Amino acid sequence: MISLIETLHYCCLKHGSRPLSSFNVLVGPNASGKTTFLDVISFLSRLVSEGPEAAVAERTANFYDLVWGRTGYCFELAIEAALPGDIRERLADQQFSRIRYEVSIGMNSYDEISILAETGLLRPEPSVLRKQREIFPERVVPPETIQTSLPDTVRIFCKTPHGNDEYYPQVHQGEENRKSVFRLGPRKSTLGNLPEDTSLFPASTWLKELLTQGVQQLVLNGLLIRRASPPGQTRGFRPDGSNLPWVISRLRQSDPERFQDWIVHLQTALPEIEDILVKEREDDRHRYLTIRYQGSTEVPSWMLSDGTLRLLALT
Repeated sequence: MISLIETLHYCCLKHGSRPLSSFNVLVGPNASGKTTFLDVISFLSRLVSEGPEAAVAERTANFYDLVWGRTGYCFELAIEAALPGDIRERLADQQFSRIRYEVSIGMNSYDEISILAETGLLRPEPSVLRKQREIFPERVVPPETIQTSLPDTVRIFCKTPHGNDEYYPQVHQGEENRKSVFRLGPRKSTLGNLPEDTSLFPASTWLKELLTQGVQQLVLNGLLIRRASPPGQTRGFRPDGSNLPWVISRLRQSDPERFQDWIVHLQTALPEIEDILVKEREDDRHRYLTIRYQGSTEVPSWMLSDGTLRLLALT
């Protein structure tokens, strides 16, 4: 689980450092940076998967649009995540419970979008969580960098200033306990090109999989959610919500207890809901949702409000 997001000079966020829990609600006025804050995770996901150029091009044609005030040449992003228990057990030092990932993205001397710095660190659980000071009563001066140089951290991979990409084993391997060095250049991610060896790099591999496979950006389409969904849909949840009936049907069949927990969760917002049904049209096997309300009233998806459909998809 991602436990911290930090930014420096990224878009409208001059500096931000916010801890996260398993469920978070962002509240703020229009154009205050809520979407930009969450975009840090999406940006890093695309960076690791496809490189800095693809991550930037997905957002703008002008790199400087992503730099705060368009006054500098780079920005920095960082996240921290809590390591699962089975990953911690494989580390040489099991005191480390978190992994931190830091990058600096900017223009190099050839005016190319480049990774100026990239580092992965292991760190123990902090005894006191850092809390970002509020702007009142005095203005807070942002740090020069959010790249960490704490004594209680251990570097597990990095892109060095002279161009090498270094990977450090995270387990005891005798003579094999030596770093691996490659030269990927500034336009390829160090983490994205991690050697495929989970026995040597369990924490780094877990982080790479988290960012490349575990990030999903939802762009729900209310019109598609209303319609009956055709067969042959992917098992995972589609970002537009169009295969929601199949996902709910699979949840009900594979884990009835979790399905019932979900119904109870929905009832905190819509107490009149009794059940969520998935029905199938006999002629074409398309499936659609129906909500059963108190009093045995059943309402199909095309008659439900947009807010209700989005609530089903988001939960």
